[in-house]
Amino acid sequence: MASPPKQARSLATEQKMLDAAEELLDHGDARQVTVENVVSLSGATVGSFYARFGSIEGLFDALHQRYVDNIYQSKLLEALNRGMEQPDLRKALHHITKTMLEFGNERRKLLAFFVTRNEGGDALAIRLLAVKSMHEILKVYRDEVAHKDLRRAAENTGRLIYAAWVGIILLEPSEFVGRKTSLSSVVETTTQMAYAYLITEK
Repeated sequence: MASPPKQARSLATEQKMLDAAEELLDHGDARQVTVENVVSLSGATVGSFYARFGSIEGLFDALHQRYVDNIYQSKLLEALNRGMEQPDLRKALHHITKTMLEFGNERRKLLAFFVTRNEGGDALAIRLLAVKSMHEILKVYRDEVAHKDLRRAAENTGRLIYAAWVGIILLEPSEFVGRKTSLSSVVETTTQMAYAYLITEK
């Protein structure tokens, strides 16, 4: 059997190192992500690491880009598309909120690292994507929205959902109010607040 082309092997090695860094972040913290640990876990070589990333910061930049390209945007796109298929505005909001908060809860450590890593730049980028998606949803359900300025309504609704998302990744849902609060309860409450805001005439 022929071996894969050099470029394909190089890309596969890069992905293995990114997978290793992600695993280290998910099960520990950023201090665990060292050249030695990444190389050991991925089966790559130190030379391969430096050839592809140059430094640990370069590795974090590449991992972040992978998340922006493949995770953040795909999750938002999935939520947007499925939201547009719902029969009414409330169900659309519930689907978007549920998708985003469940994703935040599943990948808490990794997302918390990115959100806090670059002085809020990543957080702003995610919020802008969320607002853009929300604006598309509000255009579909325009008849149910009491606000004339859909862009402003999308900004405020997106901000509300984003605040809950950040709360999920930085705090366990049970830590919100000092007693046990389920993720489903946070989803439902956030949906209710967003819906009430959108159908209330200003």
